[in-house]
Amino acid sequence: MNPQCKVVHSGDIHLEEDRYFEDTAQCLEWLVEDGIGAGADLFVINGDLTTYKATIKERNLWIDMLIRMAEHAPVILVAGNHGCELDRDLYVYSRSRSKNIIHLFEEPGLIEVGAMGIAAFPYPRKADFVSASREGTLRDAFIQQLDEFNRWFHEHLDRFRLFLGHFGVTGARVSGGQPLVGRCAEYPLEPLRRVQAQYVGLSHIHLRQQLAPRVWYAGSLSRCDYSEVEEKGYNLVTLKTPQVTEDGSDVEVEFRRSPTRALTELKVRYEDGEFHLPTGFDRATLKDSRVKVIVTVAQHTVQSLCRDEQNRLRDMLFVAKPAELKMKIEHEPEAAKAEPGVSSARSAAEKLRAYWEIRKAPPAEQQLRLLAKLGEIEAMLAKERPGL
Repeated sequence: MNPQCKVVHSGDIHLEEDRYFEDTAQCLEWLVEDGIGAGADLFVINGDLTTYKATIKERNLWIDMLIRMAEHAPVILVAGNHGCELDRDLYVYSRSRSKNIIHLFEEPGLIEVGAMGIAAFPYPRKADFVSASREGTLRDAFIQQLDEFNRWFHEHLDRFRLFLGHFGVTGARVSGGQPLVGRCAEYPLEPLRRVQAQYVGLSHIHLRQQLAPRVWYAGSLSRCDYSEVEEKGYNLVTLKTPQVTEDGSDVEVEFRRSPTRALTELKVRYEDGEFHLPTGFDRATLKDSRVKVIVTVAQHTVQSLCRDEQNRLRDMLFVAKPAELKMKIEHEPEAAKAEPGVSSARSAAEKLRAYWEIRKAPPAEQQLRLLAKLGEIEAMLAKERPGL
């Protein structure tokens, strides 16, 4: 038996031919080379290889990457919830021939690979998920399956032991810090704490995090959305001995950062022929980033945001050398014109003050001068038209 075992744990790759393909492919190639360089004894690709049913281009790249992994070490694939992974879309990968096995889990199961004992719990099939959730047995079925895994683990304490799963866990955070909500396969954390594995490796949530001792989400390998501002990569797990220690010293989890590009969302306001960027914004942050520019056109602006004006903004931003720049034009909603402060004001002076409060302009001294001038005009009209 090897004195230790190294595992590359990754998932949620979301390789898409029409969306950030080059960036994702670069990160995937880096994963393979970095894992081989680190001396990996096992590669784990834990679900969501693509986002939709794999295209020919996506499938060819995956086959190439998996064969390269398997030339060095065994590979474990776990079916996720995206695309058709639960409908045999991953089967072709498991048939790829290489030096080591490529094993696919489409159902919960166990496998022995060298000195390792591996249990896997893929994302549940839709029919099973709907049926179980209606009967309230989704959680019970999950716990029952983990109990079965634990019995097997207890009989194989001389092996390195891994549990792999693709699903949500109650209380886990997603990118942006919000808890995971919505209709998806979600299980409680407590049964995972009791799993008799040395490392519980999860995917489905793109934010890398540790939920409990030995329980980890590896996160996504590259950035899939503008909310994903955190660093991306994979977990390099070193199992030092099959004997579990109370202090966790039998396992070491190292985060290896991928070369994924930053995704930057920039909000710009267009008003009276001028572009207003966020206060304190540093254009240098756009370098090599994929940038989405959201331009809001103020309601009262006279000059339209024509093609020439859009190109002027692009020229301003391209100086920072972003890798990609997309622009979205929005218009300030009508409701912004009639703020409660303006509509409820009775006198002309009150309406002006309310309007200036919305605009945060003009300066206080200019406001006083304008109000004084307004007072003079109102006094003059009162003399000319006493009954008005």
